[in-house]
Formats: sequence, C-alpha cells, structure tokens
Amino acid sequence: MKPLHDIVIAGAGIVGWLAAASLARNHAGRGGSVTIIPLPGGDDSLDPFGPAAPLMPGGVEGLAALLGVGPPDILRAGGGGFSLGTAFQGWAGDGSVSFLPYGQTGAALKGVGFHHLVWRVRAAGAPVRMSDYSLAALAAQAERFALPSPDPRSVLSTLAPAAFIDLRGLAALAQRQALDAGARLCPAPLSHVRRDGEGKVAALVLADDHAVTGDLFIDATGPRALLATPGNGWQNWRHWLPCDRFAVAQETTDGPPPPYALHSADASGWTRRIPLRRGAWVTKLGSGPGHFHSGRRDRAWDGNIISLGAAACLLDPVGGVALSLLVSAIRRLLSHYPVIPGAGPEAASFNGQGAEEAERARDFLILRFKTNGRTGDPFWDAARAMDLPDPLAHKLALYESRGRIPLYDGEMFDRPDWINLLDGAGVRARRCDVQANGLSDGEIMAHLDRLRGVLLRAAGDMPPHAQALAQLLGEAA
Repeated sequence: MKPLHDIVIAGAGIVGWLAAASLARNHAGRGGSVTIIPLPGGDDSLDPFGPAAPLMPGGVEGLAALLGVGPPDILRAGGGGFSLGTAFQGWAGDGSVSFLPYGQTGAALKGVGFHHLVWRVRAAGAPVRMSDYSLAALAAQAERFALPSPDPRSVLSTLAPAAFIDLRGLAALAQRQALDAGARLCPAPLSHVRRDGEGKVAALVLADDHAVTGDLFIDATGPRALLATPGNGWQNWRHWLPCDRFAVAQETTDGPPPPYALHSADASGWTRRIPLRRGAWVTKLGSGPGHFHSGRRDRAWDGNIISLGAAACLLDPVGGVALSLLVSAIRRLLSHYPVIPGAGPEAASFNGQGAEEAERARDFLILRFKTNGRTGDPFWDAARAMDLPDPLAHKLALYESRGRIPLYDGEMFDRPDWINLLDGAGVRARRCDVQANGLSDGEIMAHLDRLRGVLLRAAGDMPPHAQALAQLLGEAA
C-alpha cells in the first residue's frame, strides 16, 4: 500500500492551521498535498473557552519548532506574555489564596526532598509555606521576570516559564507558514462528509458541491467532531470534571499583563482570567450559555481519520493543557509519518500514547476539584466526595502515606507540580522521609533561611515582566 501523501484537513482554525503548517513542512520535497477546508462560524477547534490560551513550560519552544520560527515569533504573534504559574482564590474556602508555580520549589538537603523538610519544621511549629521558596512564585508576586539560565549552578535555572497566547494571532502565523510551505486553502466551506460503505471518509463535499478526496483526513472541527465515525464514541468524564457550562467575556485592562493566571472559585464553579498584552479574557465555568463535556474520543486515529484538538479530547481548562496536548499530538503524528491506512501498529501506538497523555492530564485536573476546601457548597461538597480513577487513587494514597508521587507514562505534570498542588490544598503525608530524622530542626531552618535569602535577592534583581517581554520582542517597554 502506498504511503499517505494527500492529506485533507477539515477546519481552518488554530488546530487546522497548526496541523497544516507542520504537515506541509514535513511534506516539503516529498510530493503529496495538504488541503485545508474552512468551516462556517467561529473557531472552537481547540476548545470553546475563548481565544486566550495558556501554554505549559516548554510550549513556546515546541510551537516554534513545529512552525519553523523562533520563540519570540510565537510570543509576538500570540500577543501574550510569560506565565510563572497560577494564583488560586477561594478554592480552600472564601478568602483563601494559594499559588501554583512552574519550575523548582526549594532544594533538597542531604538527599531529603524539600517537601519533607517543610513537613518536619511545620511539625515543630514553624509556619512555612512551600511557595515562599519558589523563585517563580516570588517573581510573580512582584510582577518580575527573567528567562531561565542554562547554568545549573544559577538560581535562575529553577525557572520553567510558560506563556499566554491569543489563538487568533497564532493561527494567523500558522496560516502563513502553512501556505508558504505549499498547503492549499479551499475557497468554499465544508458542506458535508461523504462516507464509503465501511464508514470511512471518502470525500469532503464543499458548499459549492466540489468533492475533496484524500488519503488521510484530519478532523479539526472542534467538539462537533464532524468527521468522527458513528462507532467512535466519546468517553464522558463529567463525573470527575463536573463543570459543563461556561461563558466567555473580554476585559479591558490598564498596564502590562501580570505573569500569572487567576483562577477564582465561587459557590457554583470557578472563573479563569488570562492576561494578554491587550486586555484579558475571562471564562466562567459552572454556569453560562455554553455547554461542554470533558472527555476524550475512543480512538483519535480511526481508519483514515485522525482527530486533533477538541475533536479528540476536551478538558476543563483548570489545568491549561489544551494547547500543549495539541502540540504533543501533532508531534506524535509526525513521528508516525509516513503512515498507512487502516488500524495498523501506527494507529495503535498513536492512540495508546494519546490516551495515556489525556488521562494523566485529566487526573491532575481532577485533583484540583477533589482537594477543594469549600464546605457547605453542594457543588464543591460533591466534588470532594467523588471517587477517583484507579491510577489517581493510588497516587493520592501513596502521597498521603509517604509523601511520594509515582509518575506514569504520558505525564504532562512533574513531581513538583503534584506536590505543590497537594500541599497548597492542605493535603499532608502521615509520614516524613525517615532520612529527615537525621537532620535537626535548626539545621533545616538554617537551610530554609539561606534558600529564602538567595531567592528574594534573585527576584529583586529581575526586571519588571513588561520590560523583560519588550526586550525579548524588540519592542519599547
């Protein structure tokens, strides 16, 4: 059977254009074609939660590599800034505040993990907050920023910044890269899907009745999943991620954007605020006219159809993983290319890795709801009472027993992320690392004091976020 040379993408939104640019660049010099077909209406191909999206650490570099541009080009086109983490208000109860930073928190002492050191001195009565020993958290509080250092001896090497992106600007950049690489945009939008007797896509029929055929079809049509075969179901995760309504609004703002997102809980859900260089986007979860169900498709690669973006997986945005999941899926597709039609080993590998990634990201998001401290609100009381998927239940049980975090295949979040989330939610282990018993309280406190001093000086030496961003982009602050 011949390799799949002619690729047709349904959906000319952020998902479609990122896929088109990546595949067209991969096609360069190999023959074949990449055709993209627009849809009527707005772009919800990544998710329906508005045009502002977070990128996880390393995401800017990953996007730049896919599109063949530099990281500053991504930030410039995306109209956003850097992110050092997320501030959470009200999740542990009205008036509560915590910060979930990116990057390293604290430092081990004589082989004892930092969180075990913190638990030891807390047991002795010291009111220690983990985030006070994160350079990212301290810099975010002061709205300062610096790029991480490649020198592991530098305190700046503990940083792992993420970013905020306006998907409209990023889609425009991806469109230019795709067309320059030889992709073709159809002038008429999609009308309907023509299938063969086995349910596979035979052609996409446009509004002008022209039929577009291909070897492989990419479903970038968002939650509607217009190309999905009837037998390729949707795994609904609403039991664990209970928000299913949303509303999106834009805010005007004065001054430069802060280097963090804000997630505020209320009695019936929560609200996300993402700052961009021109205003902010606010998404209310738990109420509103929009409707969605968190979950994933049974098979992202099904016959001659590959689903990407919200057609493959849609999650509550509390983890900010949608764009990073998309980048990972496109890279995974490229690693399985050239491909052969049917459900062969490539499809099985693609689907297995994608399922693992989606479910491990889901588990991190579930924990945000499970560990809430809002008592008396039916929505949050039910979230605390939920049962957990087996891998997450095991992870939480081991942490509560020993302070250990096992990592599985497909994890998008690292151990410091899990530990900071759990500690910020007030979840404590019953036992510390036995090696911590060999350290005195005074020895640990001296270590913490040294760390705190180094981190405070480093944060104070950083330029304001707006100045650092303008310098990287070659703009006036």
